[in-house]
Amino acid sequence: MKKSIFSLSSLFHVFLFFSIFLFSGCKISASGEGLKTIKAFALPEDPIQEPVEDFVIDFSTISFWDTDTGSGIPCGSYDSDSKFLRINTQWKAGVFYLNHFDASNYRYLCLEYEPVKKEGEENLNLPFRIRVVYGDGSADVQICERKRRKCYYRLKSDSKNDISSIQVWCITDRPIEYKINSLYFTQTKTFTEESLKAITDSENKAFFDGESKSAKEVVSEMGVGWNLGNTFDAHSYNWQENYWERGLEAEFDWEKTETSRELLAFVKNYFPDGKGYRTIRIPVTWYCHIIDDKYTIDPDWLARVKEVVDMALEEGYFVILNEHHSVHGDMVTTYKTQEGKTDEYDKRRMPSPLGYADGYIVSTNPQDQTESKAFLKAIWTQIARAFNNGYDYHLIFETMNEPRNTRDYHENEKSHEWQPALKLAWYKKDGETIGGYWCDNRNCQTCIEEYEVLNEYNQICLETIRESGGNNEKRFVMIPGLCTGVETLLPFIENESTGVYAPGLFKMPKNHGQDDENLIFTIHKYPQWKIDENLEKKFQKRMENDITNLFEELDKAFIQKGIPIVIGETGTGRSPISYEERIKWINHLAKKAHYYGMSMLWWDAGNQEESSALIDRENRQFYEPSFVETMMSAYYDSPCK
Repeated sequence: MKKSIFSLSSLFHVFLFFSIFLFSGCKISASGEGLKTIKAFALPEDPIQEPVEDFVIDFSTISFWDTDTGSGIPCGSYDSDSKFLRINTQWKAGVFYLNHFDASNYRYLCLEYEPVKKEGEENLNLPFRIRVVYGDGSADVQICERKRRKCYYRLKSDSKNDISSIQVWCITDRPIEYKINSLYFTQTKTFTEESLKAITDSENKAFFDGESKSAKEVVSEMGVGWNLGNTFDAHSYNWQENYWERGLEAEFDWEKTETSRELLAFVKNYFPDGKGYRTIRIPVTWYCHIIDDKYTIDPDWLARVKEVVDMALEEGYFVILNEHHSVHGDMVTTYKTQEGKTDEYDKRRMPSPLGYADGYIVSTNPQDQTESKAFLKAIWTQIARAFNNGYDYHLIFETMNEPRNTRDYHENEKSHEWQPALKLAWYKKDGETIGGYWCDNRNCQTCIEEYEVLNEYNQICLETIRESGGNNEKRFVMIPGLCTGVETLLPFIENESTGVYAPGLFKMPKNHGQDDENLIFTIHKYPQWKIDENLEKKFQKRMENDITNLFEELDKAFIQKGIPIVIGETGTGRSPISYEERIKWINHLAKKAHYYGMSMLWWDAGNQEESSALIDRENRQFYEPSFVETMMSAYYDSPCK
C-alpha cells in the first residue's frame, strides 16, 4: 500500500532562472586540486527513523505556469484518465505545491513514467527534469532520462524536512509527453523487472551450431564492420558537474540519433550479397555508470546495452562488446602541448592516484594498479554474467580499448602517451625515404614497465571472463597491446630498411596457465596524413609501405600461428583530405587486410563534414555511397593469402 497526499497549495517561490541547470551534488576542497566532486554513491545513506510506506503525490493536483507570463494560457496539461502529462514550452514547468512538506523519513523522490507514442506525431519522448524547491530557498534538479522508466531524485539531507514544491520542467525546444504512473517519496531504490533480467543471462544457446570454428575462421567470417561510435562510449568526465549522473541520457550526449533496429538493419542489408557490413563493434564506457560503492553497473544502463546487442545479433551481425573510455583523458596531446590549454589539462586529466570508480590507467603507481585491477575485474565479472549462455560465438568480448597512461608526461617533457618505448621514423618530401626518427623512447624505463602492467590487466580480464563459465569459457576474446597499436603488439624488431621498431614486451594472456586458442589480437590503424603545402594531402608511398610492412610482421608473428587480427578501428575524415586520396588509401588497406584474413571495422561517428562517419544515422543513408562500395569491393573482391 502507498499513502496518498491530498491537494496542497501555497504561494509560489520565485527563483533565479539559471538554477534549473544545476545538478545536485556535494563538493569538498582537495589540497592542490581545487574543488573535487564527491560521487553521489560515495555519500552515506541518510538515517531513517523507522520503515514507512511510500508517500504518493496525487498527480491530478499539478498546476501549470503560463506559456507567456500573464497570458493565462497554461504551458501544459495532464489527463487523469490516460495519465498523459504534456508540457509544451521550453523552460516552463508543471508544479506541485507541497506547503512545506516534511520528508525527513525519506531518502528519494521517485517518478515512474513510460513513453507515449502517437501515430504520425513527432517524437515527444525527450529528456525532462524534476526540480525540488526547499523551504530555505535552495533548489536542485535531476534529469529524467528518455530511456529510463524510474527516476530517483536524492533528497537533500539538510533541507528535506521542508519541501516547498516539486516542478516538472520541459528543457527541450520541443514539447514532451509521457504517461506518468506514479510520483512518490520513498526510502529505498528498486529497479524495473527488465533491468534486473539484464543483470544475469538466464538463456541457453549452444556456442556453436554444429561444427566448431577456430579463431581464424571466425575472423574471416567477420569481414568488414562498423563501430557504433559516440553512443554508449560517450562520457562527460569533468566537462560537466556530476558527470556520472548522465546515466542513460549519455547515449545521446555525442550522437543524437537513437540506435534502432531499423538503423542496424539498413546498414546490414545494404549489400544483399553478403559483401558488406557483417560485424558491429559496440564501444561502451562503464566507469561513469557505477551506482554504488561495490562497482555495481547501473542495471538500466546494462539493460539498454543488452537491448542493442540483442538487436544486432538478431539482424545477423557479429557483435564486439568492449570496455571503451574507462581509461580516459588523452589530455597530454590534446591540451598540455597546445598553447594556452594548460588549465584544461589540469582540469580534465585523470586523478593521481585514481580514486574509486575513476576507471583504470596503465600506470606504474601501485595505488593506480590496485584500483585499476579492482575496477576491471568488477566490470568484466558483471558483463560476463549478463552475456553468457544465451550468446553464441557471434558475440565477442574485447578487454580494453586503447589502454595507456593518459597522464604519462615524462622524460624531457615529451609525451609518451601514444609512443610508449617506440622508435618512429620521419620521411623526406619524396614521401618514401626515411629522413631520421622523430621519436625514440625505447630506453624509457617507465614505458617499459607499463607494458608489464598492461599484460597483467589483460590477464585479469581474460581470467574473469573464463572463470564465469558456460559459453564464456569458449568466448572469443580480443586482446590489445598498449594504445591498441601495431608496434606495441609485435615481438622485438629492429628493421632499419623498413623503419619498423617494436619493443617486443607484449605477452599473450594465459587460460589457467595454458595457451588460449580462442584469442584474437586487435589493432587500430588510421592513416597518418601529412597535411602541408608541399605534400598536398597525398596518399604517399610511406603510408602504403607502413601498412604493407606492419601487416607482414603481424602475419609472421601471429596469423601464421593461428592467432588472427581484427582491425578494430580505422577511418578518416571526409575533409580536408580529397575523395581521390582517401580512395587510394582505403583500396590499399582493405586489400591488404583481406589478403591476411583480417577483419576491418570503420570508426563511424559524427555528422560534420570533417568527421569519419560514413553512415548518416538520422536519414539512414550513406554520406558517400561510392566510397562505401569501393571499400567493400576492395576488401571482398581481392585475393586471400
